[in-house]
Amino acid sequence: MIIYIPTRGRANNQVTLSFFPEDMRKDVVLVIDEDEKHLYENKYDCKYMVIPEEIKGIAKKRQYIHKHTEDKKIVMLDDDLRFYIRKSPTDWHLRYLEPEEYKALFGLLDKWLDDYAHVGVSAREGNNRVEHLAVENTRYMRVLGYNLGMFDNVELGRVDVMEDFDINLQLLRQGKPSKISYYYAQGQKSSNAEGGCSEWRTIDVHNAGAEKLHSLHPDFVKIVEKETKTAWNGLPRKDVNVQWKRAYNSGVNKQQGGLF
Repeated sequence: MIIYIPTRGRANNQVTLSFFPEDMRKDVVLVIDEDEKHLYENKYDCKYMVIPEEIKGIAKKRQYIHKHTEDKKIVMLDDDLRFYIRKSPTDWHLRYLEPEEYKALFGLLDKWLDDYAHVGVSAREGNNRVEHLAVENTRYMRVLGYNLGMFDNVELGRVDVMEDFDINLQLLRQGKPSKISYYYAQGQKSSNAEGGCSEWRTIDVHNAGAEKLHSLHPDFVKIVEKETKTAWNGLPRKDVNVQWKRAYNSGVNKQQGGLF
């Protein structure tokens, strides 16, 4: 399994990579843009994938990774993450994941990808609302584990933002379940911090992504309006409510010969 970290505008602030133990970095690939290549010379002890200049936006970058990866099992991480673990299987309080515990987390995802086309890790927000240590067919983001050998007729790059939701829904609608760890969790300081997608992700781009996701999956995606607290000057934004389990059930029903 190869771990990819797409990044932009953060050559001096690689949060996700900085917490990986040194002996795991051989399996980590920083995905950088051609125009920033010079900023990374002799900077980090990991591998690199250089994205051509004509490839813009996170959706197209994920598409490029899919096409050029050397392994069927991959995990893509946002570049500004901290990882957490529950204090025990029966104590839902979270603590920071220690470097020596990273192998267990990514070993678990690697193992799951033997049987699942897509896996993920719970967001820190709301983790304590779920009793179980793992849940199938629900929302996941920022940590995207894929077995590309199980991808059939999955179209990539259709949505500029929420592209991970689109892939998740395509797989669920094919009757391919996901598995998400709640024993572990991940989080970031801000959803639109300097660098990364903030260079091009305006509120108009975000809203257009929500509308496009709805148009692609109208039976499972509902548009809702939410207040924006940390970006875009507090303007209201369009967000989505997704019926993940219903999408999966529809896929299973189709496999069994149902109409929906």
